[in-house]
Amino acid sequence: MQLVGYLDSSHTGTSSSPPSWECTKSISLQQCSQIQERLQNDLLACDARLSLFVAAANSYRYESLLRPFPKEFLDDDQRPDIAAILDVVADMERLDTILRRLVKGKSGCLKVNELHLLHAVLVRHGERVAIRTLSECEFDDLFRLIQLVAPQMLPTHIFGVTPSMKCGHTKHYVNLRKQYPIGIGYYGGKLEHLYAMLTMGSLPLDEPLELYCDVEETLKMCRLSTGWGGSRCGAILGCVAVVEYVVLPKLVSTDENRGLVIINDATCMQVCYLMFFGQSFQQYEHALISQPSLSINWNETCKWMEDNRYTLSLGIYMMILSLSASSGRGIFHRFAEIGLYVLRRGFLKI
Repeated sequence: MQLVGYLDSSHTGTSSSPPSWECTKSISLQQCSQIQERLQNDLLACDARLSLFVAAANSYRYESLLRPFPKEFLDDDQRPDIAAILDVVADMERLDTILRRLVKGKSGCLKVNELHLLHAVLVRHGERVAIRTLSECEFDDLFRLIQLVAPQMLPTHIFGVTPSMKCGHTKHYVNLRKQYPIGIGYYGGKLEHLYAMLTMGSLPLDEPLELYCDVEETLKMCRLSTGWGGSRCGAILGCVAVVEYVVLPKLVSTDENRGLVIINDATCMQVCYLMFFGQSFQQYEHALISQPSLSINWNETCKWMEDNRYTLSLGIYMMILSLSASSGRGIFHRFAEIGLYVLRRGFLKI
């Protein structure tokens, strides 16, 4: 696979040659200032952008979905090093904490690769598409604007999307918009598909895009995904993208029986809004705290552990191995997370 489609250049012109790993050992004050400015302007929008990036990075199809790929995270053979990115994300602090340190001039307390990743995602990729947080009082205005009846399950956050006119696909869409009628559809696919759709204006995995005409039907098909653990949008996210498209007969078709609009070319569509449906542990924290304390019979506990010592030993060994190994990502990492969750929720009830 060619690297040209991967590399992240600061603008949308020709990509520059990728730097060596020595370039990632330092970061300029100007770059830190740019990160701070983006975080101060709209912290929640930065959080949403990073959540979409992490969702794409966690996919086994990251080579197709994580575009453009940050040039600071190329290995010695100038190939994308996804393990390096996942290691940075795993140790990254919440964005509000990072912002406080930058404001106080304590950028030296932050890891250099962490700052490089934030600069690539928030600043350089932010030049391709702007994301703005809508306040709750703007929700009804948006629903009226796109002639949408408010869904039964209201989104936790809504973000406005404005692609840059520096991008070739945006210019092409604007020209088509002047010549053909437009329509509105809803995309409720996997969260990992959205990053390349926003930054590159491409179709997910270069396959036709299916848009629903009814937002309620979209919500039924919307898939929840694990996002970034430190996200204020929610550790578990679902997203419905509001997509505007031009009715170009050769490239856009309809399936009236299924209520779908099928987009065959990315130049015919543009994401306008992102409706996030987030869930987090904080939603259940009060209920958990108010639960009565449970008494444990330690004699029965020890007896049960003795009877199941081999199963417990194997399970704990697999979880520790999956969580600690540098290659412990993907299916094994998620297996370990699920295992810990099951244990915490009461698999070991006595």
